[in-house]
Amino acid sequence: MKQFTRFIMILAVALVISVAGISESKAQGTFDAEQIGINVGFTYGFDIEEPGLRAGFTYFLSENMRVGLDITYWFIDDFEETMFGETWSSSATYLEFNGNFNYILFDQDGLLLYGIGALGLHYASVEFEFGGVSESDSDTEVGFGLGGGAEYILGGVSLFAEPKLFLSGFDQFKINAGVRIYL
Repeated sequence: MKQFTRFIMILAVALVISVAGISESKAQGTFDAEQIGINVGFTYGFDIEEPGLRAGFTYFLSENMRVGLDITYWFIDDFEETMFGETWSSSATYLEFNGNFNYILFDQDGLLLYGIGALGLHYASVEFEFGGVSESDSDTEVGFGLGGGAEYILGGVSLFAEPKLFLSGFDQFKINAGVRIYL
């Protein structure tokens, strides 16, 4: 959890620097085709009940359609316990690689509302150790997700929030939030 707190502090500092240092290239209004945005943020998965760090980019195909890619690393705590003189431990790694399609439904006064369709490659690995015996397993699945998003533009930077539900793969309801910087 210390990693997550450290991430939030870094995100807050990056937001302040970005707002102060980036020109108001897109203060309000419509985006042009070929507009690129990079984003960083955090996510919370309600099924795994853990936070994650995500980063990605978006590319506008037209003023109301964009595509993007993102990667999410989930902060899954390692576990260690001693019972009856034996120590057992476990560690897990969860990663998501998602391709997203956004359709802009509303773009006015610096506020964007959009629908999201996503296709993801989700990876999980788990390792257990008990009494000197270790086992590990991993799985990769393809998932399809649907969601929505809201983005508020503050100059060349915007804040966004996106609830998303993956209906296949590793079923998961999650909320993404973060900062997007347009280049």
